[in-house]
Amino acid sequence: MWMKKHLAPLVILAVAIILPFIFRDAYSRQLLVLICVYAALALSLDIIIGYMGQISLGHIAFFGIGAYTSALLSLKLGMPVWLGWLAAIVCGGIIGYIIGYVSLRRTRGVSLAIVTFGVGFVIYLVSQNWYQLTNGFEGLIGIPSPVLAIPGLPRFTFESSFSYYYLVLAILVFTVYLISAVLRSRFGRAVVALRENEELASSVGINAFNYYVLAFTLASALAALVGATYGHYVRIVTPRLLGMDYMLMLLIMVVVGGKGTLAGPILGAAIFILVPEWLRMTAQLRLVLLGGIFLVCIIFMPQGIYPALVSLFKRASLSGRLWLSKVGGGKTF
Repeated sequence: MWMKKHLAPLVILAVAIILPFIFRDAYSRQLLVLICVYAALALSLDIIIGYMGQISLGHIAFFGIGAYTSALLSLKLGMPVWLGWLAAIVCGGIIGYIIGYVSLRRTRGVSLAIVTFGVGFVIYLVSQNWYQLTNGFEGLIGIPSPVLAIPGLPRFTFESSFSYYYLVLAILVFTVYLISAVLRSRFGRAVVALRENEELASSVGINAFNYYVLAFTLASALAALVGATYGHYVRIVTPRLLGMDYMLMLLIMVVVGGKGTLAGPILGAAIFILVPEWLRMTAQLRLVLLGGIFLVCIIFMPQGIYPALVSLFKRASLSGRLWLSKVGGGKTF
C-alpha cells in the first residue's frame, strides 16, 4: 500500500535526479535550477491562494527579504551561507507574522490583496532608496556561493549549475514534504476547512484569525528561504527581485498550474520557464503567443492544467475499464 501510494512521487524524483545527466549543457542546467527555485516559491504562494483561499499580491516581497537578508549577512558580517539562510527564514517569518497579524484581522479576499500589494510596494521602495543598506539600484554584488564543509572531507562549493541544481532540488523536495505534512496535520485540515466555509469552521471552534496568521507566516518564511537560495545562486540581489513582474509570474504559475495542489505550482513553474524559451524563435510574436497560451489554459482549464490532466486521466481510465468490461462479457477489472 505504501509503495503504491508513493510510487509516482518516487518515479518523478528519480527522473529529476538524472535530468542533469541528460541535459549536459550549462544553459539547460540553468533552466532546471530556475524551475526548482520558482516551483518552491510558487508552492509557498499556493499556501495562501490554494489552501487559505486568500489573495496576496505582495508575496514576492518575502522572496526579496530573504535574498537581501542572507546576502547582507554574508557580505557585511562574513556569516556562513547556511546561517544566513536560517536568518532569512526567521526574518521572513517575523515580518510575515507582523503583516499577517495586522492585515488578516479585518481583511479578506480582495481587501487583503490590496493591503499586501501596498506592503509589497513599500518594501520595494525601501530596497530602492535605502542606499546605505541595499546599495539601491546597483544592488548587492559578489554574494558568495554556499560551501559545504564536513570535518575530514574536502570543502565543496556549490558554484556550477550542476551542483546547485541538486541543492535547490533538495529545497523543493523539503518544501513539498513540509506542505504535505502540514496538510495532513490538524492545523492543515483546519486551514482547508476555513477555505471551504469560514463561518461554519468558526462555529465548531476553529479560530480563523490565528490559523490564517500562522499559515501566512509559514508561506512568508518559505518564500524567504527560496529568495536566499536564489540570491546565492545568481550572486547579485537588486530591487528588481521585488517587482510586480515577478509577482505576476508567480500568480500565473499557481493559477495555470493548478492552485490547491502540490503538483500544480511545480507544473506551472516548469511551463512558465520552458515555454518562453521554446517560443524564442518566434521573436516578436513570442509574448503574444505566450499570452494566448495562458489565456486558453485559463478559459478551458479554469482549475489549472494539473487538475485537468488528472480529470482526463480518470475519464480515460474509466472508459478503459468499461470497454474491458464489455469485451470480457460484463466482468469488471
